Formats: sequence, C-alpha cells, structure tokens
Amino acid sequence: MGKNWKAALTLMDIVWEDRQANYEKASVFAEKAYAAGADLLLFPEMSFTGFSMHTDKTAETCPYESVERMKLLSKRFPHMAIGFGYAGRKGTEVKAYNCMEVVQDGKSLMHYEKIHPFTYGEEGRHFSAGEKIVACEVNGVKVGGFICYDLRFPEIFQISSRQSEFIFVLANWPKERVLHWKLLLQARAVENQCYVAGVNRIGEGGGLIYEPCSMAFDPLGNPLAGEFYGTGGEEGFLLIETDPGKVGCLRNDFPLKADRREKLYRQWYGE
Repeated sequence: MGKNWKAALTLMDIVWEDRQANYEKASVFAEKAYAAGADLLLFPEMSFTGFSMHTDKTAETCPYESVERMKLLSKRFPHMAIGFGYAGRKGTEVKAYNCMEVVQDGKSLMHYEKIHPFTYGEEGRHFSAGEKIVACEVNGVKVGGFICYDLRFPEIFQISSRQSEFIFVLANWPKERVLHWKLLLQARAVENQCYVAGVNRIGEGGGLIYEPCSMAFDPLGNPLAGEFYGTGGEEGFLLIETDPGKVGCLRNDFPLKADRREKLYRQWYGE
C-alpha cells in the first residue's frame, strides 16, 4: 500500500435543524476535498441538522433524503467516498435511529446505526440503539465507522479492527469534555493498532459549544498533523495522509491481538 490514501476531516459549523443550508455547505466541502485528492470526506454526526432531539422535525423516512442527496453529490466527484450522519426513522417505529452512511460514485457502501445512544443527553428517549458493527472498502482500504458516544466503549473497536485498517468516529462532542475525546481516540488507535480519526462539529448548537478538534492518530498513537483547507470563516477540513500498509506490518511485528483472551473475557461477562 502506497503512502497516499487521504481522508478529509471536516470542521463544520452545522446550521441547527436546517438540512438545506447544510447540504449547500457539504457541496462546498466536497468540491474542495476532491480537488485536494481526498479518498474519503467525513462530516460530523447528524451532519445536516446538528445533535437535535426534535426527531419529529429532523428524522427522515426511507428513502432517506440525506442519503439520496449525498449519492448525487458523490457522482459529481468520482471515486471520492463521503461519510455523513443523519436521523432516520423506520416505518411506523416511534423512535428514530442515529445513522451514518458512506457513499461513493452514487452507491451506498456502508450503513450504520449508533449502537450506544447517549443516555446522559436523553438521546435514548428519542433514538433506538443499533445492533450491527459494519465496515466497507474505500479505494483499497478497509474502513470501519462509529458515532460519538460509541467512542467510550472499547469492545466494539476491537471487533471492528479485526477487519479495518482505518476507523472513524463522527461526533458532536462538546467542548467541556474534549479532553476525553482526544484521549479516547488516541487510545483506540494504540490498542487496535490501526488509524483512528475523529470528526467533530464546531460552533454552537442546541445550547452547546464545540471547539475545533477533528483529528487522527496512526497505529502507534502518533497524531497526524495534516493540512488545513479553509472553506469559509472558521470552517474547513483537515487533510490527513495515511499508509494503511503500516497496519499489517505493525500487527505482524507486534501481534497484540494474538494475546487477547476472548473466551475468558466472555466468561467474566457471564456469557
């Protein structure tokens, strides 16, 4: 694997509960990320509404508008995948799902539903929990993804990293707990021996403040500096460059996963 697989991690000030305004922003981000050579462009959690609990207003029904809009956008920028979040409702279910999708060339590569709703923030009252860990391949790289609060649960990252070289987390992670965000992203990279990237919104939404902290770490936990590309005001994206071949080399040289005792762990859990 060459040293040229790139991800664009946005720093987006989401317009609260205004999908159209945010779709327009997404188009600007996509155009600039494509020109910069990104293989994967990533937007924050609930990319086009913000972390709103007003699901009567924000939740989409199938066919999901955000997915269809991003599929069309991806056709304009061949071979660049786009990862984004939205609130989706299934049929007549009362609660929605906090969803993430990856699309490329007009097709969906990955659909994920947040496994751990943020109970502290009342998310569980409005959103059902997802049940599946998913992955896809983007331009030769195996990619896994999670959403915000999922970052606090290391077990799912261990499962995802069995098949993923690059794992991303889309978030609306508030400024007051940003230290946890940085520590946990780095820890997930080290303990899973893979690239881990976090994409967080900026600005203010729903009464919370978000500071610029989209970032990525290599399989040894080293931060990736990247290059910042502005799209207007404080918004823009951090373009990081990875060498996914390092993941396999590190795991061969230091086979950490081979020493995991999965059966014993399950026994302690009472399974």
